[in-house]
Amino acid sequence: MIFGIGTDIVCISRMQKNLERYGEKFAERILTSDELSEYRKAVSKPHFLAKRFAAKEATAKAMGTGLANGIQLSQIGVTHNDMGKPLLVFSGSAKTFLTEHAISSTYISLADEEEHAVAFVTLAVGQKNR
Repeated sequence: MIFGIGTDIVCISRMQKNLERYGEKFAERILTSDELSEYRKAVSKPHFLAKRFAAKEATAKAMGTGLANGIQLSQIGVTHNDMGKPLLVFSGSAKTFLTEHAISSTYISLADEEEHAVAFVTLAVGQKNR
């Protein structure tokens, strides 16, 4: 059963402006340590950040909490399986939220073009990820 869905779209130029204004501290504030390692190798840092930011915001919307109750962007991460499929990972208050609400499956889709990045997230209870 679906617990929640969320979507977010991010203007890539906004991420570029944040990088120009705050430097790498912006990335350090929103990314997990694994994402930060991947970010440092990224060809297009603004595109990388835009997709991750969209993923985190879409996930918070699917949770129905937004960024409240101690949930922070850096507690929601994106990794990939061997085939390149994006997967969500959680820590801290975000992970606790999933456990407390019996969320057993997460699904995410990411896309980007020259100007925008988009993420769509579905959280489900009572089923296993495929």
